[in-house]
Amino acid sequence: MASLIGNNKLSLKNQEFKYQTIRSLWLKGVDQLKEYSIADSALECELLVRSALGYTKSDFYSHLPDTVTEHEMLLINQLIERRLIGEPTPYILGTKEFYGIEFNVSKDVLIPRPETELLVDLSLNQIKEGCLIADIGTGSGCIAVSIASHLPNVRIIAVDKSIEALKMAGKNIMMHDMIDRIDLLNSDLLTSFKPGLKFDLIVSNPPYVPKDIYETLDKEIQFEPTIALNGGTDGLDIIRRLLQQANTMLSDGGSLLFEVFSDNSNEAFTLTSELIPKSKVTMHTDLLGLPRVIEAQKLL
Repeated sequence: MASLIGNNKLSLKNQEFKYQTIRSLWLKGVDQLKEYSIADSALECELLVRSALGYTKSDFYSHLPDTVTEHEMLLINQLIERRLIGEPTPYILGTKEFYGIEFNVSKDVLIPRPETELLVDLSLNQIKEGCLIADIGTGSGCIAVSIASHLPNVRIIAVDKSIEALKMAGKNIMMHDMIDRIDLLNSDLLTSFKPGLKFDLIVSNPPYVPKDIYETLDKEIQFEPTIALNGGTDGLDIIRRLLQQANTMLSDGGSLLFEVFSDNSNEAFTLTSELIPKSKVTMHTDLLGLPRVIEAQKLL
């Protein structure tokens, strides 16, 4: 009798798996993500399921009633488990959209964020065709590629201290056919450029989170590279060095644009005025009205 019960349990388990559908796994995953207070749980789970199955959005919704294989169910559950332990969805998917363009991402680069798109907007308003641009701390290359996609005749040098980040940027540059317009350079900020070289635009999303705040960030953020986030004791360590170097490398009328942490934006503004004295300094706010980008334009 015990043997028969055991076989029956096994049979029921197999039957339960047999009738798992894309819809049931998706809804189950949504509930799991909600339990962990993950925002946009329905969308995030949809993206994970689509990634596991290799489906487009239309494929996903048209195949919701379909049953899945055991292998497909395992793949879906594995991706959901990775999200539940805090790994950001873009790292799980390996891609993130920025400025309407899809980029490859990994744990070696900061995840591109919508608020950083303001840097691209301001850059496109500042520069003309034929300009020389430095993208400092390029990471995935999202800023450089986004600018180049709208201005085909500019020359951009994308700089990063991390070799692994440059590999990812190179992958994105090749994917978007920018190899003839964007050069990669392994350098600590602007230190590897020859004296006398002048840029029409220097753009950067530097690490700017103060150390004490960085240490309290959600575990999700801590999956991202420390080098791209931790800005030192006051959050201005890298920005200080960037300003000092940019002061001698901006052409007359050229601009430095860099993203800032809203909590120390006033200090960053004052620092910019001190370290690039012959410039017009402007604070730009994002869509939420928060200080987001500082611009220093060298006076003619």
